[in-house]
Amino acid sequence: MTAKKINKMNRANDIIFFHKRERPATEIGRSRFFSGSPATKPMHFCIRRQIEYANSDERLSKLQGVPIELALPQDLDAFLKDKDRIPDIERQVKEYQVPVYSVHAPDGHLADGRFINWAGKAVQFAEAVGAGIAVFHPEAAGPDSGDLDHLSVVENIKHLQERTRVVIAVETLWDSKRVLTPDQIMTESLPMVLDTSYLPKPEITWVIESYHANIVNLHLSAVTRDRELKGIAKKFQPVERDNFCLDLLDRLQELEWNGVVTLEYMPWLHTKVLEDRAVLDRIYGQGGG
Repeated sequence: MTAKKINKMNRANDIIFFHKRERPATEIGRSRFFSGSPATKPMHFCIRRQIEYANSDERLSKLQGVPIELALPQDLDAFLKDKDRIPDIERQVKEYQVPVYSVHAPDGHLADGRFINWAGKAVQFAEAVGAGIAVFHPEAAGPDSGDLDHLSVVENIKHLQERTRVVIAVETLWDSKRVLTPDQIMTESLPMVLDTSYLPKPEITWVIESYHANIVNLHLSAVTRDRELKGIAKKFQPVERDNFCLDLLDRLQELEWNGVVTLEYMPWLHTKVLEDRAVLDRIYGQGGG
């Protein structure tokens, strides 16, 4: 077995180890599995949490002190229909003292003329809860979509950015043709949310090497392939199931990248994602002093 493979196994085992036995933060920072010296610019770790109007109080009440990316109702019509309830979520965030690192906006059309109206509401909410980033999904491109849609998206994003201190960031989606591709995000020098569950690994590595200064949020989870499922990809899995995830964090640490890392696991892995966030924060983040 090569030394490189042993090192990868050790780092994955380190996460499992911390789940089984608690250790002081100072000792964790000096773990023999720690890659390199402590980062001078620590990363900021949070978990994604989907919030609906009907479950916001129940979910947020269980997240006191846990940094999150707060995902607003995904359906735009549902978000706008009950927009008068947005202040309720704001109040609950503050009441339960939930740190919100980023806000994930509903799925709407970035190229649409109404973008500023609905996106502005999401950004205003981000401002109210102290989030530094607002995350947007580029919509699927229609059959007649061309440069005009791409230019409209860029214009809309820049127009909104001029009116807020919150960073307006676009997520990398590659599951279908989008009005704004990862390459176009880079060409336009827009803030990026790099999602490891949608891009192939070579492209992820290339983006980090060439564009890390503009990546503000890394949506991190493992993608595995189960032989029993004939190689079908299983997304949003715990990071220790794919050493590639730890390699990315190691490389970002070497680059002194200090953005937000959002762990995105399947909903039934909620306890696991809470544990992993705490552990990774000790190794790579603010808890690893």
